[in-house]
Amino acid sequence: MAERLRLPALIGSHPLAALSAFGLLRLVADWDETARLGFTLEDDWIAFIETSQFHSLDILIRKLTEWVQSEALQRAIGWAADVRVEPREYRNVLAEALAKHDFPLAQFLGALAADGAVDTQKGLIKPSAFYMVSGQQSFLRGATEILAQVKSSATALFREALEGPWSYMTPLHSLGWDPNTERLYALRHRSPTSEKPACIAGAVLLALWALPLFPVVSAGGRARTIGFDERAQYFSWPIFSTGVDLYELKSLLQAGKREWIKAGDLRPGIEAIFESRRSEFGQGYAVFRTPQAVHRRRGGY
Repeated sequence: MAERLRLPALIGSHPLAALSAFGLLRLVADWDETARLGFTLEDDWIAFIETSQFHSLDILIRKLTEWVQSEALQRAIGWAADVRVEPREYRNVLAEALAKHDFPLAQFLGALAADGAVDTQKGLIKPSAFYMVSGQQSFLRGATEILAQVKSSATALFREALEGPWSYMTPLHSLGWDPNTERLYALRHRSPTSEKPACIAGAVLLALWALPLFPVVSAGGRARTIGFDERAQYFSWPIFSTGVDLYELKSLLQAGKREWIKAGDLRPGIEAIFESRRSEFGQGYAVFRTPQAVHRRRGGY
């Protein structure tokens, strides 16, 4: 019999938390193909996992601590120093992954960069819209640092991610995915440039695992990422009260916002659509801004 595990820290209206919930289902489905993800309305939309393999959150967290010590995620993010490489290097890594039947790595490569989309100034492959770092920061290096931190304190950091509260105990960058970590000069008594970053490391790691659900393709030489509008200015995701398995989640996410609405209302099972602006600043840096509900079910919350 399936157990419903409530995940109080994974609030569906928050982009990082939603991505973490999607990544968690993608991971749990490897252990229990019948696992399902949904959201229930309390003070906000709280994620839940239905699974017959894990009968408590403690057991699930123990399984996550075992998983993070494996090489699965390291292979996905350790293939280069940065996503933005020459197309030949990217294709060589992809060809090798396919030749070795390393499909998890191939899936990540298809989610990190768009083969066929090339930056005309530097000749580098164009990355996913989830690539939101620049300058001295590197997406893959930042992800590797987060992975190392979680490996060293896995139980505590996964508990923070799933159960809460989010106390931001890890002094690393959130890769731009957490609106809570944006440090706005206008709202502070001093410049935030000297402040150290902080993130919910366990949540960022699970969000990384969700990326293959949002592949990126080349369209007319431009990188187009599932979940984003054509100009990659807004990231949208659905909130669904009916639990879905991994295959249903893939179909739902890749169908896109237009398909989540029918006859002026949300399709059955979908309760709301949230959207977060991908705000760029500086030389390529970006951050998700505070999300908003752009659609709600008629007569709903």
